[in-house]
Amino acid sequence: MRKIYDAIIIGSGAAGYGVADSLFKEGITDIAVVTENRFSGTSRNTGSDKQTYYKLSMDGFSQDSPYMMAKDICSLGCCDGIKAYKQSVNSIKGFLRLCDYGVNFPKDEFGGYPGYKTDHDNTSRATSIGPLTSKVMTEKLEEAVTKKNKTPVLDNRQVVKIITGKDGVSGIVALNTESGDFEIIAAKNVIAASGAPACIYENSVYPHSQHGMTGILIDAGASLCNFSQWQYGMSSVDFRWNVSGSFMQVIPRFVSVDENGIEREFLKDCFKNSAELCSTVFLKGYQWPFSFDRIEASSKIDIAVHEETLKGRKVYLDFTKNPEGFEFESLSDEAKNYLKSVGATDKTPIERLKKLNPKAIGIYASNGIDITKERLRIAVCAQHNNGGIYTDENYMTETNGLYVIGEAAGSFGLTRPGGSALNDTQTSGFVCAEHIKNSAKSSVSEADILLAEREAKNFALNFTKDENVDYSSVPREMSNCASFIRDYDKCVSLLDNVNCIIKNYPSKHKSISNYFYDYDMLLSAKALLEAITAEMPLTGSRGGAMMVKDGKILKENKEYRKHLTVSKNGKISFAEASPIPAVERPFESYLNKI
Repeated sequence: MRKIYDAIIIGSGAAGYGVADSLFKEGITDIAVVTENRFSGTSRNTGSDKQTYYKLSMDGFSQDSPYMMAKDICSLGCCDGIKAYKQSVNSIKGFLRLCDYGVNFPKDEFGGYPGYKTDHDNTSRATSIGPLTSKVMTEKLEEAVTKKNKTPVLDNRQVVKIITGKDGVSGIVALNTESGDFEIIAAKNVIAASGAPACIYENSVYPHSQHGMTGILIDAGASLCNFSQWQYGMSSVDFRWNVSGSFMQVIPRFVSVDENGIEREFLKDCFKNSAELCSTVFLKGYQWPFSFDRIEASSKIDIAVHEETLKGRKVYLDFTKNPEGFEFESLSDEAKNYLKSVGATDKTPIERLKKLNPKAIGIYASNGIDITKERLRIAVCAQHNNGGIYTDENYMTETNGLYVIGEAAGSFGLTRPGGSALNDTQTSGFVCAEHIKNSAKSSVSEADILLAEREAKNFALNFTKDENVDYSSVPREMSNCASFIRDYDKCVSLLDNVNCIIKNYPSKHKSISNYFYDYDMLLSAKALLEAITAEMPLTGSRGGAMMVKDGKILKENKEYRKHLTVSKNGKISFAEASPIPAVERPFESYLNKI
């Protein structure tokens, strides 16, 4: 008799383990976590100078409320107010669970949790335990899920298909990467907590081990929400890591090197003088993501870095020397006062970084890069998909029983406060688990499962191994023309190419695993190019992307900020974003529901 789980969670990061724990607490215990490699995901392997967790203020003196937090999440538009409010009202619950499980967030002497200001936010809701916040979150949640709750983790399983039919989801097809066999895992509910489609860009801060499975969800019939809306920022590329915050605040030197070894400090072409240049580099620490609204300010740096890389030059940060013309007393008051307040007024950027944030140096040292002596190669990289799969307010797709949470879901708008994604890994799981408890599917379709089983067997029989198959040109071109600077004509041309590849996609590859990785990548790239070319001629440049058409930068039409962009099969529609709930009822009306 086939085993049927109440729920299968795909992904072993902060979102996946978070929802597994939430389901267990709701009394749904016949569950399992499915993962390709539990050590390989984004949560375990990415960070920044001090990776931020964004939560409701808990310092004891800041005036705050879930409504105020939701307003800030939605402040620049294209954001669902109900989801933002749920992220806010559940914020403290998620944060305190992490504290209870051993994530040692800083506390003051009174037991409050102090914070700091992060990007796209004017409060002090942000907190951190250092560069590895999400890694520690994942480890502590995993310990609770696997050791305390005894939830099984089915490792070395690459999900290649979601089994769906007219009655909803019935399970998944997974490739056992150790045995090479396909496995059918039946489940009444499937929760994808698999992160963004990290595979579609060559210049990416996602770890090489992170792929995502957005294409698999698209293939299962899921629609997309705000899929064109991404966050890009400067990151190191030999070891993938965000160079935000402290890395910029100490004002390193930006250098490009051509094929002949000739180097130049190219940023001086973008600013009036060295004082403006250095002050803007400092400001980039707060304003790390590229923003179209700042293309005449700090985002000039992103554009300049990208243009150098398009010319075939390598771009580096040099922490051993100051930028040409650097004078501490010529810095802006904001930069000067901040560096003085933290005692980071030393002569070189690396000495200032040792004072400001020595852990930031350590993260590179632990990966074989000594930034006290050598330059750090960087590029403008994809960092976060603010959009994703379209779900309702309970994180369920149009398919009954198929949920998508965390970064894989399209839960944010044009921009988001830094660290809000880590908050969402926890709060989306609470909402999803409660909905499953109250409206769980009661059965699966054996006919749908048997059909998926036959298809998997037939594929394995007809698959041919071919070591020469290579689709790496697609993510390379995606980074060149469809990242934070988007060229309409080049995107159309690349979309035609991707459509042609998909139409003729052969049943052969280096391995079955690579076949499904690349198919997922191609479906995801196709969907993004379709969203860009259909949406952005109407909306114009906005958020984290600049649209160029006929050689001109398209200006934003801000009317579209009131809407979510829903896309499927190359077509888009604009759904009005729900407002933030503001309903006051007598307390007794809630008490009587208990």
